[in-house]
This record gives sequence, C-alpha cells and structure tokens, in this order.
Amino acid sequence: MAGKRTVAVITGLLMFVAVIGCSTSEKSGNASTPGNQNKDQGEAATDSKKNEKVYIYANAGNLSLASTLSKKEDLEIVHKEILDRSGFDVQTNIPPKGQEAEKLNLLLASNEPIDIFVGSIGGFRDNGAIQPLNDLLDKYGSYIRKLWPKEWASAWDAVTDKEGKIWAIPQVPQLAEKTIFLRSDWLAKLNLTMPKTIEEYETVLKAFKEMDPTGAGQTIPIITNMTGLNLALSAGFMDVGYGPWLDKDGKVKPPEINPGYKDFIAKMAEWYKKGYIFKETFTLNTERTRELIKQNRVASAIIHYSVVTNIQSDLQKKTPEALYEVAGELKGPKGNITTMSGLSPYGWMLNKKSKNPEAAIKFIDWINSDIENYLLIMYGIKDKHWKYIDETKHVFERMNQDYAGEYLTASTFAYTVQFAPSDPASKPEYDFLGKYSGDTSRVKNPATADVDYLYDQQEISDKLPHIEDINRMIEEEVVKFIMGARPMSDYDKFVQELYSAGLDKWIEVMTEQYNKVKAAKR
Repeated sequence: MAGKRTVAVITGLLMFVAVIGCSTSEKSGNASTPGNQNKDQGEAATDSKKNEKVYIYANAGNLSLASTLSKKEDLEIVHKEILDRSGFDVQTNIPPKGQEAEKLNLLLASNEPIDIFVGSIGGFRDNGAIQPLNDLLDKYGSYIRKLWPKEWASAWDAVTDKEGKIWAIPQVPQLAEKTIFLRSDWLAKLNLTMPKTIEEYETVLKAFKEMDPTGAGQTIPIITNMTGLNLALSAGFMDVGYGPWLDKDGKVKPPEINPGYKDFIAKMAEWYKKGYIFKETFTLNTERTRELIKQNRVASAIIHYSVVTNIQSDLQKKTPEALYEVAGELKGPKGNITTMSGLSPYGWMLNKKSKNPEAAIKFIDWINSDIENYLLIMYGIKDKHWKYIDETKHVFERMNQDYAGEYLTASTFAYTVQFAPSDPASKPEYDFLGKYSGDTSRVKNPATADVDYLYDQQEISDKLPHIEDINRMIEEEVVKFIMGARPMSDYDKFVQELYSAGLDKWIEVMTEQYNKVKAAKR
C-alpha cells in the first residue's frame, strides 16, 4: 500500500530533477564544494587522454519536454567545448519522445555503442544489462563520491545489493516534498508568529478564520488533500514517519492502524468541524487549488510544495506583499511532523557491453568535479547560451534556447541544490528545494524505508491481487472520518472492517517481505 505511494512520489520527483537538473543557491553541506579549486580534475582528464569516445543515451528527461532540439551549429559548438575541456568525445543518442524505454531496450540488446543511461536498477541488473561500479568508482570516481553530502549517504544504499555491489550512481536522495506553508504576511498583519507547536498552529488557524484577512468570509485557513496531510503532518502524532510500521508483535502494519494515526485523524476531524479545513478540499484538483491560492484566499496549504511555489509569483502580481513560508519548526505531540520519502533505486548506469567503461566513469567524474561542467552539458556555453547574474551564488539566466541539452547526463540532486535561475517566478520553488526538501533534521522516516525499496513487487502483486481495493477503502473511510460523515467512535470498527477485507493477508505478505530483505542484508 504505502509502497505504491512511495513509488509515485519518487517517480514524480525524478522527472522534476531530470527536467530542471539543478537548483538553488542554498548549499546543502557537501563534503566538498565543487568550484574553481576542482578544475585540476578536468585538466588531468584532458592531459591524460585525448578524444576518448563516450556514448550517452539522452534519457535524462529534459528533452522529452523540450519544444525543439538544438540548432546544429550550437550542438557542434557545445560538443567541441566539452571535448576541449574534458578530453572526451561525447556522442549522444537521442530517443524518440514517448518511446525512450523501448529504444533503450533495443540499444541494450544490440551491439550499437551505448555507455551511460538512467533508470531504475532492478530490471537492468537482473537481466544482466549493467555492470557493477565499485572498482571504477574507487579508481576514477573521487568527485562523484565527494559531490554527495554525508547526510544523503543512504541514496547509495538504494543502488547497492546485499553483496555490496554498486549498480548505479544515485540521482536523488530521500526527500520531503509535502510541507505546511503559511502566509507569513498575514501572520504579521494579525500580530502572530510562525507556529512551533500544534496548539500554536491551531491558534493561528482560529485567527485566520475569525479575522478573515481576505475579507467577506472568503479566507480559507487550510487547503490540503490526504497525501499532504499524511506526509506533511501525521508523523507528528506517531513515533515514525507515515508508512508501514513495526508493531510490538514484530509484524508490519499499515499506518492507519497505528494508535497515533487515530489521534491525528481525530484532530483533523476537529479542525474540519471548526471550519479550519476547507470544506471542498478533498474534491479539489491541482488546477482548482492553484486558482484559490492565486485568488488570495488560502492562509495555509498542506500540500506538495510545487503547487504553492509555482503560483506565488502570479499571486504577488495582484498582492505584492503575499508571501508563503514553510512552518519549518512546527512539531507535533510526537516531534517532527514531516515524512521523508523512501529510498530510490534510480540512477545512472553503465551498459554491461560498454567498450570503455573507464572513460564513461571518468567523464561523469569530470562533470561532478566542477559545477560549470554541469552547466555546460545542461545549458550550453557560458555567455552565449546562459550568463551569471550572481556568480558567487550560481544564479544564472538563459540567454536563448539554441542549445536544448542533448549532452546532459549524470543529472543529480546534489547539483540541484547548488544554483538557481534568476527568474523570480522560479525562486520560491528552488528555495524550498535547497532549504527544506533534503533537510534530514526536520523529518521522520517510515519504519521500513531502509528495506522496502528491495521488496519483490511482483510477488506482492501475486499474493495481494486486491491490494488496490484495500488502499481505496482506507482513503475513502479516512476522509469520511475527517469530514464527519463517520464518527470517530467508529474508528476501531473501521479497523476490523479492514481485517475483514483482507488486511491479515496484507500484514502477512508485508511482514514476510520485510523479514526476507532484513535477513538478506545481514
């Protein structure tokens, strides 16, 4: 059940990372900070070997959303610049839109040259299509390892098997994408401060409702959905993050039967009854939610960060003082309120048939040795395709779209938090990514996050053919409790209904998966 949700979160994020490639000027505690001091690595690569060919498959995701590809002359100029600076003759294979996976499978089954591509390691590893990277990383990957902050080390676990073989270079760490945003300008207007406890938050919500900063009774204290509530707030009522948890009997159980989760739903039902949670919130789609935010009506949003950050600029055109900020210090009765995503077995792999895997790893290491190497393959030539607005913070501006990014490879969230576009409309989103999404100090992990990415999903589907029915039943009934359509006194009865619908089997299968993976990792 939660595994499906985690996959959805990860998939959405990976597409986002692939498209933007890089982000805010906020640093993230890197073990080393790529910069001019690392240029010796690029020089060493250039001096040691010239013109080694590296074949990349351009499935990072950026080209799938590009309206056009590069102009021929610009592509050639970028190719030459990469060659001159790195010593590698990079050849790119551009997949047809919508058929990226099919084309990749054909390439891997053929003898056509391909070295580097991105994806989830499971199927490629099991089918013998990729090769372990340990020795190559030890010999040629010093900057690859240094780029990743220590607090994100678990990302490497997700691409490493029980024998310790590393099958990919990770693309994203665990992240927290759902959060609580508050209109800080309204807090100031009402002489309130950013809340740090649930009680303080409730006081703020009451003030928003009663003092109605929008006017004419149009203020919405909270807009949200179940995913937002679960991942941005429920952990504050439990000892672990939202997700399957280990009960005292040693069995893995869904979060909805955690005693703390029941307390959380009771509090949400109370807020809904008091009018703090928007009455229509569980029937809204993303576009309608954005519309309400843009109309200057939403005081607090407990939702995916991009829904708020992407619309703030539009809101400020009519209401310049409007500002959403993260309630970053808010805690619940049981501490941190935000749940971190699971581990992602998604990363950059080397084809088992690669003719020169050493060159491929050296090229990725060169990319990771200096942020401007990454800007080159992502956006093109400095002062021709892009320019710095603030070089010290790596804030940049696109000058044109003549280069579309065909040479982008090894995209990584470790660079995503290191620079930002100058476009003010993008700033809130990039600020959130840099300051909050990867901050492990303000989150909780689901209890099984260290192993559930290794579960056998096919086996789970085979043994739990009705798992989606259980998932749907859970969400529908929980919403009923919050909206008052079902009294909280029925919650224990609801749990028994879950068991009657097959929850016993769910617990058996998930516990079996958990124990199997745990045993294999020992």
